[in-house]
Amino acid sequence: MTTHFMVKNAYDVFQINLLAMEAEETMECIQEFPEHYKVILDRLNEQREQDQFTDITLIVDGMYALYCGVLFPLLLFLPGHHFKAHKAVLAACSQFFYKFFQDFTQEPLVEIEGTDWCVSNMAFRHLIEFTYTAKLMVQGEEEANDVWKAAEYLQMLEAIKALEIR
Repeated sequence: MTTHFMVKNAYDVFQINLLAMEAEETMECIQEFPEHYKVILDRLNEQREQDQFTDITLIVDGMYALYCGVLFPLLLFLPGHHFKAHKAVLAACSQFFYKFFQDFTQEPLVEIEGTDWCVSNMAFRHLIEFTYTAKLMVQGEEEANDVWKAAEYLQMLEAIKALEIR
């Protein structure tokens, strides 16, 4: 609700300033609880691990998981590495998934395939763990480069920042 004041003299200016200061004092009572974010992220990760409320399964076949090609919905259950997740969480952490899920609403099971590989199974596993835990544990330069390449392709800016700090 916006309040409009008509200023007629210096006393009116004083009253307006007094009201603004009182409003600021009231606002100072509001506290932020950063640990709340961690609790929510921990619970989402627990739900993912227990396959509760997950609404997407990403199938990652072979040595390389996510390819630079087009994503295709899959109607059959195929062999390969399966990653259960929440679409909202993936979309919040990746511009790639955000754009994809805007158009893709059909199947809860998705196989990701194409011609040239961009994301290995290992890199995707690291990135999905990072998405839910805010922890990125890579070993060695080769693994770090692989995860970096995947994070760039998936447009996961926070993961890229974490890799830069490493």
